[in-house]
Amino acid sequence: MNEMKHLGVIMDGNRRWAENHNLQSFQGHDKGADTFVDLCDWCGHAGIDYLTVYAFSTENWKRSQEEVLHIFGLLERFFNEKLARCLENDIKIKVIGERGKFSKKTLKVIADAENRTSQCKKLHVQIALSYGGRDEIVRAIKKLAGDVAADRLAIAEITEDVFASYLDTAGIPDVDMVIRTGGTDNRRLSNFLPWQTVYSELYFSELLWPDFSKEEFDKALAYYQSVKRKLGK
Repeated sequence: MNEMKHLGVIMDGNRRWAENHNLQSFQGHDKGADTFVDLCDWCGHAGIDYLTVYAFSTENWKRSQEEVLHIFGLLERFFNEKLARCLENDIKIKVIGERGKFSKKTLKVIADAENRTSQCKKLHVQIALSYGGRDEIVRAIKKLAGDVAADRLAIAEITEDVFASYLDTAGIPDVDMVIRTGGTDNRRLSNFLPWQTVYSELYFSELLWPDFSKEEFDKALAYYQSVKRKLGK
């Protein structure tokens, strides 16, 4: 049986779901946030240790200011309203991505959520926010180069494991499987964890993210168990 330690999810389809239901786009994001809460419960019950979700990419900053503000307002409300549930369910929260564009209020809310859940152990949830895989790698290279220049690290000491320790996901195992919702026409990773997904299994769901269900989650896990993982061997 394939062991599932780390699940990655690209939560695609909020805006299309809203359009299909004659709603405004922000209502799709609201419904998608509810599905994310359910996903954390499903992962906890399935014995998955790590969950990383793609919530907002570096490219998403190009969206309208109204939509961006709503997404970050939704994030703040989620942390304020759902943090007690995270503590109750022993869920540790970590935000990965480039935080330079975040408001002071958003930074404070994130820091509070991370600090208050820092001792939780059942499920480690990474929320990729203002995240891009290429950006993550470039930032890691800059930090590594800084350590080499300061003689804290020798070039000969650089290995894959050492480089991985400079990534946002340092200390977290590679992704076993990525689920992407939003239809099988979108068979791509869209700059999501390129270093960490080199041997990930991929499951593409026809469902839009707000419609993602426990039944579909179970189908994805069954698919993962059905494949023969070689991991390059």
